[in-house]
Amino acid sequence: MRTLPHSDSPGSISPGEGYGVNGAEMPREQRVAALLLSRYNLRLLIRLYATFDGDLLLPIVLGEIAMYNIGGIAADDTASLAARCDSNFKHPPLRPCNAFSISSSTGIPRETVRRKVSHLVLHNWIDRDPKGGLTITDRAMALCVKPGDDENQSDFLATADRIRALLDERQPA
Repeated sequence: MRTLPHSDSPGSISPGEGYGVNGAEMPREQRVAALLLSRYNLRLLIRLYATFDGDLLLPIVLGEIAMYNIGGIAADDTASLAARCDSNFKHPPLRPCNAFSISSSTGIPRETVRRKVSHLVLHNWIDRDPKGGLTITDRAMALCVKPGDDENQSDFLATADRIRALLDERQPA
């Protein structure tokens, strides 16, 4: 299961290190890339807000359950992930989780997770097995694979292309 990154995790920097508080010393291309990514993230949050009737904790809880459920798919191994998505991603074996593990991984209080899980079960986003294990439904799987609609994917790809082009500009010819 994914957990929140700790300040001492590889690649993280503590406040005051790196480029300073306001990023003024950061190279121009990185500042622009960060701004483009921030704008994309804001648009995604707005889409999620609309999809989940204003409750942004619902997609966080749902997403964490989904990532735990499909945890057997190695997200860091792109070739394995692509092969798995091509073969049987529609019905992958799902590993159930519980509200405690979702609370631990997200930092959302367990009682809040429990309420969000009840809402997600009621609206057919997740199923609860007889032992209390939580798994995503086909409806949720479709949303996770195709978040909302094609707008998100095209927005993400356009943002990635803009960032890639920006960073390629700084490469010596």
